[in-house]
Amino acid sequence: MNKKLNTFLFLIVGTIVNIGIMLILLILFLYLIGFAFTAETSSQLVSALTLGAVMLSVVGSYLIYSQIIKFINKKWDLEKYIAPLFKRKR
Repeated sequence: MNKKLNTFLFLIVGTIVNIGIMLILLILFLYLIGFAFTAETSSQLVSALTLGAVMLSVVGSYLIYSQIIKFINKKWDLEKYIAPLFKRKR
């Protein structure tokens, strides 16, 4: 396989992994919100907490994914296998 195909596959798999991490975190946060608050809780509070859960899941997935990429890049030198996404202007 050439570098461009490796780059394409890396981006596709990375995107799927990142979305998967985000969904797992979102489900976890929503479960915790549902567990912590009863049905009598104000709908405005639940809406705000749900929005916060979505934002936390996005930020959390970014942080976890970046740590995974750093580990993978350290373990296997990805620059040998993946083409650069942006070329320098001449």
